[in-house]
Amino acid sequence: MAKGGYFSDEDDSRQLKAPTMSRSRNQLASAYAPGSFFTFEGGLGSCIALPDQSDSPDKADISEQTSEQIMIRLREAWQSWFARAYSVDSAARPIAARQCIDDMLLRDSTINPLGSDRLAFVNPLRMGYAPAPLTFVCNTCGMFKSYDTVSDVAKDSSTFKPSHCPNPKKQGKCQWRQLDVIFVHWSGEWQAATSGMWEWSAKENTKRLFGETCSMCGSKHFLLRTESPRIGEWSFECASCGHRERASWLQNDPFTTEVFRENGGKRVGERRMEPISYRASSAFYAQAEQFVVFSEKDQGLMTLLMEGNESALEDFIARKYEFGGTLPTLEEMKEILLRGGQDKEWESYETFEKMLGFSKKMKDAGAITAMEAELKKLVNRWLHSEPPLVPVKSELPAGLRALMIRRPDFSSRYDPFVLAVEHEALLRSKVSRTAEEGSRAPFVRFYRLDQNLAPKNAEAKAAQEAKTLELMSRLGFAEFGLIREFELCRFTHGYSRVSAVPVMEKRGQNVPVRLRLFEPLRSNKRPIYVVTQANEAIYVSLKPDLVYEWLRVVGVADLPLWEPKGDIKLSGRILETAEPFGRYFSMLHPGDAATYRYVYTLLHTFAHLFMRAVAEFSGLDLGSLGEYVFPSDLSFVIYRNGTTMDLGNLSSLWRNENNRFLAHMLEPSTHRCNSGSLCDFGGGACPDCIMVPETSCIAQNRLLSRAVLRGGVAPREDTTHKDQRIQGYLEVVNAATPTTAA
Repeated sequence: MAKGGYFSDEDDSRQLKAPTMSRSRNQLASAYAPGSFFTFEGGLGSCIALPDQSDSPDKADISEQTSEQIMIRLREAWQSWFARAYSVDSAARPIAARQCIDDMLLRDSTINPLGSDRLAFVNPLRMGYAPAPLTFVCNTCGMFKSYDTVSDVAKDSSTFKPSHCPNPKKQGKCQWRQLDVIFVHWSGEWQAATSGMWEWSAKENTKRLFGETCSMCGSKHFLLRTESPRIGEWSFECASCGHRERASWLQNDPFTTEVFRENGGKRVGERRMEPISYRASSAFYAQAEQFVVFSEKDQGLMTLLMEGNESALEDFIARKYEFGGTLPTLEEMKEILLRGGQDKEWESYETFEKMLGFSKKMKDAGAITAMEAELKKLVNRWLHSEPPLVPVKSELPAGLRALMIRRPDFSSRYDPFVLAVEHEALLRSKVSRTAEEGSRAPFVRFYRLDQNLAPKNAEAKAAQEAKTLELMSRLGFAEFGLIREFELCRFTHGYSRVSAVPVMEKRGQNVPVRLRLFEPLRSNKRPIYVVTQANEAIYVSLKPDLVYEWLRVVGVADLPLWEPKGDIKLSGRILETAEPFGRYFSMLHPGDAATYRYVYTLLHTFAHLFMRAVAEFSGLDLGSLGEYVFPSDLSFVIYRNGTTMDLGNLSSLWRNENNRFLAHMLEPSTHRCNSGSLCDFGGGACPDCIMVPETSCIAQNRLLSRAVLRGGVAPREDTTHKDQRIQGYLEVVNAATPTTAA
């Protein structure tokens, strides 16, 4: 039977330690995280990953600010998982809180997140492993053997010699192999095969393994019959008398058996474990999160995401999207500036005001216009500096204020308010940041190249930049460039089995999937495996006026009122239409054509198109790329996902291919699918065209359709235009710029 420890006390006394594996940090934090099953090259022998049990595991080299960001995301992830899993509870079929999430995160039946003092942020450089499952079967006679610890296997090594056969009825030359089947359950538990079955013992008031010995002759030796092509129909047979205790070798989950206790007989289907190969993906799903790292200068932004700072977040959103408010009078501004020690700022205003008065006296129209512009520029700087020298209490629309109350429904990964704050941090630290002359800029616009990306010839540089601007216009880009270091933090905090989401359907009913924390380190703290990276990335933002025109042409039901020359940004109007999808898209159902859903689909599809083009032109594998989508800000980022040295593949891509790469995304063949009409009329997205590996997609390959780019049958989530053709964004863009398109 499976146990938490794989080495006996005797092994510990000799200081026998689990060996460590050599893999990349990203692999160790995901596919090889503790609890996962794997085989080494050659496929011989299954092992289970274990936490590093050294006295001093490698601590993640992260700042206090990043630690705080992780804690914010952790609390949200745990609360979101628990709420979703516990939602299947009903009077007819009660669910225990323990079935939804690890006991360490519960207090009675409510979620109680661990504090940072009980967690260890670990750099996944070392991960232990041990052979598992410790079950073996003879290829010759079907003899079955199981062990609890590695030392037990070592002590009984003589059993595995070809000359020795423990079969009491058929002595021969045995050929032993490790059994490649385990039993898993959505409770997060796993079991090695065993002749017994877990049931609740009312007499002993505990769970117990029944049937480890033959009920007819008392023998402890069993054969495993594997003649059936269906794993679930295999069975154990007594090696001495041939008696079969059970029709199949199926197993009950000991954890769920203990939860149900005496009621387990009525809920056998919910207790039954699934026999699968340890190579199957459903044996282990690492649960991970990621976020844009805030710099030390942006700590004011990070505090907006903390509990209790809702009013500050409201004010930030209102100012960012210019929803407006009541401006203070000049006298009030003067008082605020002088009180804050900004005497020189007010003196500058008075100087310009005197110059304006003199210009009016001289009736110099040009000087009057210039002085009025300077005064306006000065006041704008007071209002929009960070932090503002003259704060204005902005007025957030009632609809947005109500939407902020529903933030738990979004989850941080898709929370438009969190993404708005992260995008602002990205703008300040990279996109809008300037650099000294001669130094490498953090962001290089592809239409204003620096010396590292530009051709050596000045004329060639000018021609290339002009062509880039033309292609950007045809693609509807407002901004397009290279982020030299896209700082991202990814952390893995636990795992689940059978399903990657909190609720799954089993035998016609929904069951909760339990989120498990990793086993504790030697310090008794729970490990959180943290990987940070700062690789090259491509940043793209779309033109608001063209996106709005496309939404109007498509005919979304909730098209917001917006004027391009008005004060409020389109991003703010889009934010007002935001709808929660749920962390695991449980709230995403087909419905009326909606603004926010279409905007997200457009950006997400564009990002996937970029990823495929990057993979084709740069030589990078599609699975080595990642995406980040900022829906309200009409932007997305494509980045190289890896912790090894960044060799500058994306900058090399632009130096070598530049406009050929950009023009590729306008070619009709780029927007076709090899599956043809089957995909075109089935949602416009499949693995043969726009989908990417799950590890690279931020949204589980949902909200994707080539139709939003090139035109075609509406996405499957849109019931307003079901089976109807919609215009694509590129069609609308090129209709608006006919000369350039020609």
